[in-house]
Amino acid sequence: MKVLHVIPSAAPVDGGPNLAVRAIARGLASRGISVTVAATNAAGDATLDVPLNIPVVDGGVDYRFFARTVPGSWKFSWPMTRWLWSNARRYDVVHVHALFSYATIPGCRAAAHAPVPYVVRPLGTLSEWSLGHRSWKKRPYYTLLERSHLAHAAAIHATSAAEARDVERLGFGDRARVIPLGIDVAPVHRMRDPAVGRPLRLLFLSRLHEKKNLAVLIRAVAAVCANAALELTIAGDGDLRYREDLVSLTRELAVADRVRFVGHVDGDAKRKVLDRADCFVLPSAHENFGLAVAEALGSALPVIVTPGVALAPMVADADAGVVVDANVPALASALAWAAAHAALLPQMGERAWNLARRDLSWDASCSRLTELYTELTARPRREGRPA
Repeated sequence: MKVLHVIPSAAPVDGGPNLAVRAIARGLASRGISVTVAATNAAGDATLDVPLNIPVVDGGVDYRFFARTVPGSWKFSWPMTRWLWSNARRYDVVHVHALFSYATIPGCRAAAHAPVPYVVRPLGTLSEWSLGHRSWKKRPYYTLLERSHLAHAAAIHATSAAEARDVERLGFGDRARVIPLGIDVAPVHRMRDPAVGRPLRLLFLSRLHEKKNLAVLIRAVAAVCANAALELTIAGDGDLRYREDLVSLTRELAVADRVRFVGHVDGDAKRKVLDRADCFVLPSAHENFGLAVAEALGSALPVIVTPGVALAPMVADADAGVVVDANVPALASALAWAAAHAALLPQMGERAWNLARRDLSWDASCSRLTELYTELTARPRREGRPA
């Protein structure tokens, strides 16, 4: 079986969705599936230093990078368009990872024209929060373009039950397939030392974006610092102006010595910040899955999350953390509780690791994706659609 994955960017700096695609591709390749990933060379505002328009093999996966023709977050790429239009028919399934980005248009339409069954992973863009954010441009865009892409998809890949409900609300529930993402979970874990006699170490690890409610988190830290010893590490990149606003907020609230920004971390650097932390915090307004939360759970870290994080019900059911509303008083109360009960956090972290090992793994995710692809390729091919 030959599967083509299409995503606007495969650069780690552009966040969890891109890291997930790389992990999915490796997992599928290990199952004997021929996998190609088509992406632009975008890496935030910069570009990846990679060969263009030729295969780049990594972990048994054939990556093809194409120049971003016009700067900007939409990631328009005419070379990617030409390649998709000429090559989509060579694959058994096309899996498109994005909406509201240019790559979705040639990815879906080249597959439909071929015709090849295609799967769309919305990346949380269909939630009420997401569609309401800058709705003046998203609503017309959805009506003119994305609704058609969803209507002709063979399946819509939802990574949580919450995201499947978003798909159903828009009228495409019959196509939604819930297949959670996964993480690499170590076969054993070490019990963490409790934060006794030192500050509680909190970790935020995600893209710096307004929906993550980082300003709320910083204000909550400031509210607690007068009565509890804690420190917050913020790992992740984002808009430079937004980051500067957050740094200014720490100075304004006199917690600059309690909050440190370490930028994007990956590989060993990511493992180090996860190993150093006592508790993970993500007070996001919306996460259709929450890969960073899953990674924290797999690292035996208890988590503090908000109801907008799709993994929140699993966290609550497993007693692997605390679920609180995304406002300063509620979040400050949770942080104060964690600081006062530091000796209990390692046991909570053990429950987090057990949850990740049982329910969140790449093996389970790739197994279910393989089943979906097999089902789609067994269906009769429809006639191609005009472009």
